[in-house]
Amino acid sequence: MNCNRAMERYCSLDKNQRVPLGVTAHLLLCSGCRTAVRRMTIAERFCSMPYQPVSGGASDPSVQAVLDRIVASGLTHVNLDQYERPVSMLRWIVSGLALVLGFAFIPFTFMGEWSGHNFGSSFSLPFFIVCGVAVTAWCGVFVGTNIDFFIKKFGLQHG
Repeated sequence: MNCNRAMERYCSLDKNQRVPLGVTAHLLLCSGCRTAVRRMTIAERFCSMPYQPVSGGASDPSVQAVLDRIVASGLTHVNLDQYERPVSMLRWIVSGLALVLGFAFIPFTFMGEWSGHNFGSSFSLPFFIVCGVAVTAWCGVFVGTNIDFFIKKFGLQHG
């Protein structure tokens, strides 16, 4: 789901209506949209506060005071371009190789030899299950944090 569609679906919700799972997943993965939603929530809370007129009563100074207060609270337009960073695959490759090599060398370390000596072949199955779960979790986090890359790479964009 792209940012525009997620924000459209979020803004179309009624107050206190449950946020759909797709929008929730997008907000978890996209810091720009998450920041925009947080700022909209703050702005809504700010706008629901009782009006306190600015001393002097002139229309132009009061409007300027409100605008200054909005700018001071950080509720101005969010530039989503600042949140888009190029995807650096080097960190992912290094961490994945470290994970796989670590599991490959564990049986040859003191811990692996001790476990093999004390538990015999009963050590192998739990060890391989732990390896599989760790690699699967790493792959899930990798795909989840780089989902935009995969959507663009495989042309899965709708509309």
